[in-house]
Amino acid sequence: MGRPKKVIPKRERVFNKISNAIDYIQTGWMNLFKVSFTLGLVLFALYLALVWMPTVERIVFEIRYY
Repeated sequence: MGRPKKVIPKRERVFNKISNAIDYIQTGWMNLFKVSFTLGLVLFALYLALVWMPTVERIVFEIRYY
């Protein structure tokens, strides 16, 4: 039979995830840019969904030929 799996406390798992994220950002400016850009896109999407969309009366898509 196999050995019992080592149980890692939840607090230590959370700390390890945060530590790994900080290490990833510190490895270079490109990673920092990727994280910042992704966070900005997520926040912008949340802004659109939760703040801007409820204030819009209607959205009209039209194609005009001249």
